[in-house]
Amino acid sequence: MVSVKFEHQARALELWYFVVTRKLQALTGRGNMDVSLVTIDKDDRNVLENLFHYYIYEMSDFLALSPNQDGHFGYNKSQFDIYWKSECHLPYFIYVDQELAGFVLIRKYPSDPSINDIEQFFVLRKFNGKGVGKRAFKLVTQLISGNWQIRVLIENSRALHFWESSVSNIVGQNYTQSKGIDIDLLMFFIQFEVAS
Repeated sequence: MVSVKFEHQARALELWYFVVTRKLQALTGRGNMDVSLVTIDKDDRNVLENLFHYYIYEMSDFLALSPNQDGHFGYNKSQFDIYWKSECHLPYFIYVDQELAGFVLIRKYPSDPSINDIEQFFVLRKFNGKGVGKRAFKLVTQLISGNWQIRVLIENSRALHFWESSVSNIVGQNYTQSKGIDIDLLMFFIQFEVAS
């Protein structure tokens, strides 16, 4: 009799856990999504160039950019050349399961090559708020240890919040944040170290 009662309680707890877990997944969109990074081959450069239009569109709010006469946000595509010419530049697509979800472009910072720098980081809106960006960034720091820097436009408070939270998930409060000029833009600089 006692074992039957225990089995019913155990099944009830399993059911409760299942229901709560499903609700949490539905609310946060964080089910069992598999986030991965895939090196961008030169043959897939056109996919990066296509996605970059969406990145420019997202940044247009902060940089007061407007589309050209054809309705495109123009940019200099030759800026990507170095990603297939220099070992100091690493391009990755971000995937969720088998679906393309964004990209991350990593480089050694030009004025201090001892620093790994996120040159650009982009996640499609359909994946925003689901932990995809944080998990992708964690993968990046698992691949590449050392000194890191993330630059965020002063006006982009949403991105600043994302990066503060993402960096904290990896190094706790062991990071610095300062303001500085990068090229001709005022930015926040978040710097930290990831041990190997």
